[in-house]
Amino acid sequence: MMSSVAHDTLTFEQSINAPLSAVWDAFAEPTQRAVWGVPAGEAQVYDDSNFMVGGRDKYRCGPPETLGFHGLVDYVQIVPPSLIVHTDTVTAEDQVLAVALLTWQFDAHGDTTMIRLTDQVTSFVGADMIEGHRNGHAKALEQLRDFLERP
Repeated sequence: MMSSVAHDTLTFEQSINAPLSAVWDAFAEPTQRAVWGVPAGEAQVYDDSNFMVGGRDKYRCGPPETLGFHGLVDYVQIVPPSLIVHTDTVTAEDQVLAVALLTWQFDAHGDTTMIRLTDQVTSFVGADMIEGHRNGHAKALEQLRDFLERP
């Protein structure tokens, strides 16, 4: 039984001083994504990755000692190097916590890349999961910037 359904559309923008090809590769390659995609002190492990239209990623994330959250990413549309649309379903202990439709847009401006992310999320466990998406994506985009701009 669902306790509390909440939903929101979250939008983010991040400018990165890196060429579009480097930004695209940092997303497309799961070993790179696992580095910048989770907050400090947490971990993400991809058990399977198939970055193509119709492909699916399976991952686990959370505190490194438990990795208690499980995710399924289904790729709906990929247009290299400008667009990625995918769903992301997060579960824990066989309970669906949230489902989201994410649209990543990448635009080159010389050696700088602008990312626009739209996250249309539905939480089945209340507003805290929405805030988790809001804070998690904001932090992930900052970490992606730092990952690519490091000397």
